[in-house]
Amino acid sequence: MSNFCLPKKIRVLKRAQFLTLSKQGRKVYTDSFLAIFCVGTTHNNRIGITVSKKVGNAVERNRIKRIIREYFRHNKENISGPKDINIIARKGLTSLANRQIIEKLDKLFTKIDVAK
Repeated sequence: MSNFCLPKKIRVLKRAQFLTLSKQGRKVYTDSFLAIFCVGTTHNNRIGITVSKKVGNAVERNRIKRIIREYFRHNKENISGPKDINIIARKGLTSLANRQIIEKLDKLFTKIDVAK
């Protein structure tokens, strides 16, 4: 069960880490997400999630963040290499069902793997 946890060492938490990602990272776009990633400083993949107020109200933003965290939690072993990833949600996600958001995340992470 510990394989599916999301401890602090797997998350990008500090503002300085987000700024480093935005300056040094590569960008991958989809219609619903923007991902910024670079080679990680730790031995495992780390994720940061950004959902601005432009996306929706607090309930909708938290729903999107929960879906992204859950997707990453279940698929973190499938992502190659130690990477720091910041996922930025775009407008229009709140009208989609959970299954559709997961399909869009699948597309995003395949683009990240291809963009090495």
